[in-house]
Amino acid sequence: MSMGVLPDTNEAYGAKEYWDQRYSQETENSDFDWFKSYKDLAEILHELIPNRMSRILMLGCGNSKLSEDMWEDGYKHIVNTDYSKVLVENMKQRHGEARPEMEWYEMDVRDLKFDEESFDVAIDKGTMDAMMTIKGDVWDPPEQVIRDCNKEVDEALRRVESPSR
Repeated sequence: MSMGVLPDTNEAYGAKEYWDQRYSQETENSDFDWFKSYKDLAEILHELIPNRMSRILMLGCGNSKLSEDMWEDGYKHIVNTDYSKVLVENMKQRHGEARPEMEWYEMDVRDLKFDEESFDVAIDKGTMDAMMTIKGDVWDPPEQVIRDCNKEVDEALRRVESPSR
């Protein structure tokens, strides 16, 4: 990752404009995993998502290789969302022909446009962290952070099919 794409402040990680600018500056095949790679997570994901036919919602996918690596491991039904239009267009071009089952949508995780119970699993690998970058006490976050995080969780829960059905 180029140091030129780092924000001036941590709060910028919560701004759509920052992400559009960052993704427009990166090369076509850039990728970045903020935390763990799929290799690090695969054993856990195999246990939590044993059915490779599961419908997976990736919340704030960014240009992480997680979806790509999951697809290569047999999870073919992955719907990726991100609120950066630049990123979504880049990812559609990168994966469209090679991974036709994967879908890419410009969408805010706080306002998902999918039907209820459309997915079996929702994964957030770092989106909520970006929403929590507003200055304040991490043990007593600002009300906006609490609202944003609760909205993401509520939206995801409405889109994931209840296991009791």
